[in-house]
Amino acid sequence: MAKKLDYGYCKAAPMLEWIGNKWALVVLVKIKENEPVRFNELYRNIPSVSEKVLSQVLRQLTADGIISRRLFPDVPPRVEYTVSEFGNTLLPHVEALISWGQDNFDRIMENRQKAMGK
Repeated sequence: MAKKLDYGYCKAAPMLEWIGNKWALVVLVKIKENEPVRFNELYRNIPSVSEKVLSQVLRQLTADGIISRRLFPDVPPRVEYTVSEFGNTLLPHVEALISWGQDNFDRIMENRQKAMGK
């Protein structure tokens, strides 16, 4: 999720970047469903994501304070991810978007069919 929008102009830019990244909100929801969760468990639960992309998304969500990363001094080292207190303030809005999408899925698909002339 590289800087794409002008942060000075649009204070919603970070949120728009998360929504624009096809994996960020999926990762957030999967962490919340299974927390605490380790990288390999997340990777198995999101079938289409690559390890590289998952690592990038986790790094960005951690940097933004949406999720927390906890490193355990085990051998080999163990890392677990949870949704942060700050991230939990975002979840009701994400859940509302998901609900809207589910409620309107058929209509969206019908509109796409019409637009494509089918």
